[in-house]
Amino acid sequence: MKNRVLKPVAALSALLLAAACGSSGKDDGDGKPGPATFTYWTTSWTPEQISKIDAAFDAAHPGLHAKGQFIASSDQYLPKVISAIKGGTHPTVLLTQNASDLPEIAQSGKLIPLDGRLTAQTNALYPGIKSSLFYKGRQLGFARAGAGDIVLFYNKKDFKDAGIARPPATWDELVADAKKLTDPAKKRFGYYVPLGEAEWISFAWAPLLRAHGGELLNADATATAFNGPQGVKALQTWLDLINAKAAPTTSFAQAGSFDGAPAFASRTVSMIADGQWAVPAFKKAGLDFGVAPLPRGDAGQSTSIGIEVAALLKTGKAQEAAGLEFIKFLATPEQGAHLAADSGGLPSDPAQLQQPELKKHIAGDPYYQAFADSLAFGKARPLTPAYNAVSEALWTEISKAVKGQQTAQQALANAQKKGDQALKDQG
Repeated sequence: MKNRVLKPVAALSALLLAAACGSSGKDDGDGKPGPATFTYWTTSWTPEQISKIDAAFDAAHPGLHAKGQFIASSDQYLPKVISAIKGGTHPTVLLTQNASDLPEIAQSGKLIPLDGRLTAQTNALYPGIKSSLFYKGRQLGFARAGAGDIVLFYNKKDFKDAGIARPPATWDELVADAKKLTDPAKKRFGYYVPLGEAEWISFAWAPLLRAHGGELLNADATATAFNGPQGVKALQTWLDLINAKAAPTTSFAQAGSFDGAPAFASRTVSMIADGQWAVPAFKKAGLDFGVAPLPRGDAGQSTSIGIEVAALLKTGKAQEAAGLEFIKFLATPEQGAHLAADSGGLPSDPAQLQQPELKKHIAGDPYYQAFADSLAFGKARPLTPAYNAVSEALWTEISKAVKGQQTAQQALANAQKKGDQALKDQG
């Protein structure tokens, strides 16, 4: 979820995807799986977490045995999966952060759509998470607990010194507050505008776009939708902060992370939009900080959500039935709450927040609730194999605009041209 750069994927046609997915999304057989051992790959769980999950699943499902394997999440992850599929060594269940890999995996003919298999569980997800699981009308995966989103971090001491009583409620207020918080003598800026060339730029800008009523793509993901008045206003907000010298023009990207967390940790900026993964670093820096939902725009509030997904692959009837039971097991509120509490991530289903284990975790984390509340108005990345190309077009052109090389209108027009071509090529 954090600063993830998606990997390019091959173009797909609707015909190929339909053939790959098969004709039925319904359960086969009598519904109760017989004895079976199946494997799953995870890109985020530790060996200890894998052992604990496997033992809990096996105890709750006599005769079924889960065998988890950690597969490093890297640029080679998708090629590794495709290679395993070609060689017949792939797992029954994939657990990954890269939802946009699923359309290409579906093209192999080995992905089993979940249409009709987890209807109740899917409908219980946060709307912005649920919508990201479907591609060309098929549900390619399920979102498990461990999500992440972004909120506004603000330095309480800086706010007090500037006479600002509360975090900004609107983006217009944020710009005004950023100007008040800026102190050239202390080399301090009000807000951090992401700089550089990385997927984080698009991920961090999308909430501002949606807050003003815009979207990255149209409803059926066949064309970009960001190049309009809403998009121009959203990008102009960042440019106004830069032009007013209320945001630094030096990137604070560090060790492959582009969120700019060091800018806030070093008190170079008084506000930053970031995820819950940044909390430990800010606490370690000794900051007195607060968190709040991202500000409202003309159309309300929004945030970006990074999700953890589970997908079912063809490996044999008994293994597939057991794998489906495993995904259902992960989807229960009790297990979802455990996964969220254990990882420090967020729930995928609001019911998980009412489970004792997660409630206990929240009671000990004063920042958690703001992230959880933001899930109600957040959206995950759209599920399309062209997302990486569309996002790259956006972050490349946005970066040029932030550097003063073009206007907001020019940046979005250029990104639209590239993004639309990518969507046309994949469709």
